[in-house]
Amino acid sequence: MNFDHIALTVPKGKIEETVNWYKENLSASVVYSDKSWGLIRCNGVKIAFVIPKQHPPHIAFNLNDNEYIQYKSQGKIFKKHRDGSESFYDKDCQGNILEFLFWPMKSG
Repeated sequence: MNFDHIALTVPKGKIEETVNWYKENLSASVVYSDKSWGLIRCNGVKIAFVIPKQHPPHIAFNLNDNEYIQYKSQGKIFKKHRDGSESFYDKDCQGNILEFLFWPMKSG
């Protein structure tokens, strides 16, 4: 399992403004951006900006094939995303939200 990204919430309608701020102030590069979700790469770290009603703030980890199969066998329900990935959310012992992300085309 590897770290993938951290997701921070921003107000609805503020994704573009936030992405641009990171580009201008921290030399971030844009991986993806639309009205409800933005993903940047900044100093080697991916940061997602999400609106509160679509995603909670979270830390995401990539799963390999074996980890994916293990979680599925434990009854975890993976949601398919528009980019081809699948994921489920869980919580750590303090209630922080974790996303476990699987890329069928990129696993190995």
